[in-house]
Amino acid sequence: MPIRAILAAILVAACWGGNFTASRFALDEFSPYLMLLIRFAGVALVLAPFAWHHPIPRFRDMAMISLFLIVIQFSFVFSAMNMGLSITSVVVATQLGVPFACVLAAILFKDYLGPWRSGGLMVAFLGVLIVAGTPNASEHWGAFVLAVLGSFGWSVANVHLKRLKPTPHVVPLLFWPALISLVPLALLSLIFESGQMASLDAAHWTGWAGVAYSLFFSSLLGYGLWNRLIVTYPMSAVVPYSLLVPVVGIAGGVITMGDPLTLQVVLGTLLTIVGVGVISVRRPQLIEMEQ
Repeated sequence: MPIRAILAAILVAACWGGNFTASRFALDEFSPYLMLLIRFAGVALVLAPFAWHHPIPRFRDMAMISLFLIVIQFSFVFSAMNMGLSITSVVVATQLGVPFACVLAAILFKDYLGPWRSGGLMVAFLGVLIVAGTPNASEHWGAFVLAVLGSFGWSVANVHLKRLKPTPHVVPLLFWPALISLVPLALLSLIFESGQMASLDAAHWTGWAGVAYSLFFSSLLGYGLWNRLIVTYPMSAVVPYSLLVPVVGIAGGVITMGDPLTLQVVLGTLLTIVGVGVISVRRPQLIEMEQ
């Protein structure tokens, strides 16, 4: 890829990796469902003027992506973080999305795994198990499992995306799932959360900044650039740059939140990244979704 495309891929990884820290600041002010409701209401509002210029996708397809990517994945991951799981543990747990997607594709589409991807799966799962044994993950075991389940939701959304007709237009894939998610997110917030208006009135600027970062840098800029790269260049050339996401995410947790960077964390993270890297390089048709 030309240097401009490489820099764009690195920028995407930085945007997505930084979103873990931004979301941590947002969760200090807002409950998880409320935070997601604000974020995706903003995405839908910003993209609404442009969405009507593109053909409307099938509702069932957009509803599936909305359910598994937003309502399940994001809700589970950020609920886990809100329950006390550290950014480092969350970042590593979410890396299981690629191995899960690989397994699902093998089951549903008879996609041959082969020795390389099978080995990558085992290495990635081993890395996550090592991180699961760290003090923070052990103390918040339920939250860690929730984050892993969130990564499974990401994989289901991606496998469904694989079945859709490829499109160069990113706006419909961002707008419609965001719009559809607003009703279930609002209902979940009303049922399981309280004090929404009070938190909106009392929110510090750091919380609003965290939501704004997620909206503009993670959803709009990150996924917009990534889609352009995927359409323009071979996925085998683009996908490996996503391995920078956990590096940036963990660095943000260490620097801003003081997450401990122990030998166990480093070893588990490296094994997970290596395993996911093998799967990504050996299986370039995997579609990446936003973080």
